[in-house]
Amino acid sequence: MKTKLTFFGLTLAQFLSLFTLITGIVSIWIHLEIRIAEVNADITNLKQEMIWHKTENRRDFEIFRNDQRADTREIIRKVEEIQIYLRKK
Repeated sequence: MKTKLTFFGLTLAQFLSLFTLITGIVSIWIHLEIRIAEVNADITNLKQEMIWHKTENRRDFEIFRNDQRADTREIIRKVEEIQIYLRKK
């Protein structure tokens, strides 16, 4: 009678199947951890870019608002000059 080769109480085929399953699960887990780390790095970079762009946009908005105020003052000054001119006639 032949004795079957066993590892930890499992036949060779069962042991290889179990080993393959565990190896597959571990490799998937490692791959997922790497992807999660990449996504976290991307999120961090996006947050930093958003803060930078928010600051840039605020600065641009202030410049546009100041330009608009200056243009509005110029228009009001011209309208007042026209009104003064028309009242004198």
